[in-house]
Amino acid sequence: MEFQLSVPVIPSDNKIDFSDKLCFLGSCFSAEIGERSVNQGMDSISNPFGTIFHPIPLARLLNNSILGNQRSELLVHNKRVYDWDSAHVFFSSTKEAHQLKIKEHQNLIKDQLKGSSWMFVTFGTAMGYRHKSSNFIVSNCHKQNQSLFDKELISIDEMYDHWEEFLKNLFQFNPSINVVFTVSPVRHVKDGLINNNQSKSRLFLLIDKLKENFPVTYFPAYEILIDALRDYRFYKRDLVHPNEQAIDFVWSHFIKSYYSDSNTQLLKRITKLKAAESHQEITGDPIEVEKLKNWIKTEKNKLKKEIGGSINL
Repeated sequence: MEFQLSVPVIPSDNKIDFSDKLCFLGSCFSAEIGERSVNQGMDSISNPFGTIFHPIPLARLLNNSILGNQRSELLVHNKRVYDWDSAHVFFSSTKEAHQLKIKEHQNLIKDQLKGSSWMFVTFGTAMGYRHKSSNFIVSNCHKQNQSLFDKELISIDEMYDHWEEFLKNLFQFNPSINVVFTVSPVRHVKDGLINNNQSKSRLFLLIDKLKENFPVTYFPAYEILIDALRDYRFYKRDLVHPNEQAIDFVWSHFIKSYYSDSNTQLLKRITKLKAAESHQEITGDPIEVEKLKNWIKTEKNKLKKEIGGSINL
């Protein structure tokens, strides 16, 4: 008798190599997997403009990055400068500094999407806030008066139009890029569970429509957590965000999907190396401390030699 549904691993036709560049964008779930990738020494960036939950401002931000456009409208709040395309943690002290910061981060994304690269996008919600006077969906309201916005469940067609424009530009910019979509398993309970489910369903249909028209794929992060790990012991105290155990499980699924067997073995050695580096020798035995240091140095050199200069250890 089985007491757990399983989500089958669907191996990707293309595999991540240690020389590839990875870009993780979107919901905070993307940030979690992106952080694991960085910790494994991969050439990765994760949400340089902060966590962006809605597909439309994310598509707009990405499109501006590869085209080199600086069209973001700025606003000042509590002596800090923000823009409508970035998260609340992304701010500057002056408008000039913020424009420069936007340009630097746009270039960071553009460089990361060149050559042999992967873009992992996690959609969080289809519920958006439309700025009334400008008539566009913002990434964050930046604690402005709510009378400035209309809260809407955005249509699939409107979201698709923005992503269609961006993906056409992206594949013209880099025809060989690998694009993978996911839906965040984090429930937006402030919108209510019914509205959350309606929102998530639109994200699934949006991705399905994108898959029909572009060479993009889907990773079942949502299904792994909601269906395979359908128990609150896999969540943090807020009962919404996945805990470390759940993220470990999704990460293992991610590795099986996107890494070859040989690179998976290398990842295991990197994990062991990182654990050794963070180990504290409680006995204080100088012989054991020296043995550990020597092993770390030797293993690091071996890995760099086997993998090449692209690994960041």
